[in-house]
Formats: sequence, structure tokens, C-alpha cells
Amino acid sequence: MRKDARDAVYKILYAKLFNEVDGEFIAETYADLKLSKADAEFSDSLLRIITEHFDEITAEIDRLAVGYSYERLYSTVKCALCLAFAEMKYTEVPKIVAIDEAMTLLRRYSDKDGMNFANGVLAAYKVELESADANN
Repeated sequence: MRKDARDAVYKILYAKLFNEVDGEFIAETYADLKLSKADAEFSDSLLRIITEHFDEITAEIDRLAVGYSYERLYSTVKCALCLAFAEMKYTEVPKIVAIDEAMTLLRRYSDKDGMNFANGVLAAYKVELESADANN
């Protein structure tokens, strides 16, 4: 299930904030969550997108996180925002689905303040992307 795939990506991103993450850790995370081959491929794709566009993603978060820099955000919020921003901009996943999935992760791993903050940032990003899409 893609929810499990996103959970795996979230956990891997969180671990990367504090430690080096290698292929063995990723494989163990996938095994712990019993990801199917398709879900593991989806997770790998998201991780690759986030890695390739990390500076751009974090700059966008930094710009939209009014009053906070990316570095000051809760680790749980950073991970959910990176995941959602990557899905919203670089995949075919509907933007509202990416937001909903990020909020589901934050319900599990963050607090109400983190959820509210992330929801506002995600909503602002969604509006920007949709506006850009409409102008193209």
C-alpha cells in the first residue's frame, strides 16, 4: 500500500537527519513494513526525487515557512514537508492526496502545532503550484 511506502520514506528521511543511512537500513525499513515490490519501487522513486531536488525543496519550504527557517522546523515536520513537496511537484500524485498523506504521517509522528504549521505551508504550496499550472 502506498501509505506504507510513504511511511518508509518518512522514516528514512527522519533517520537521515541524525545518521548516515545506507542500503541495508533502507532494506530493513522496507522489510519491517512488509512493502510489496511495487511499493518499494515507489519509495525508491520518492527517495531519489527528494535526494535529487533536496536543495530546491528545502528552499521552497524555507520560503513558505513564514517566520521560520527550514533548519528551525521540527524534524517530524521537515520530513513530512519534504515528502509532500516532492510528491506535489515531481509526481503525478494529486496534490490533495500528497497533502492528506503528509497530514496522516504528522498525526502519527508530530503534535497539533506541527500539523497546523505544516498544513498551512502545504496549502500555500498547493495554491502556488496550481497557479503555475494554470498559467502554463
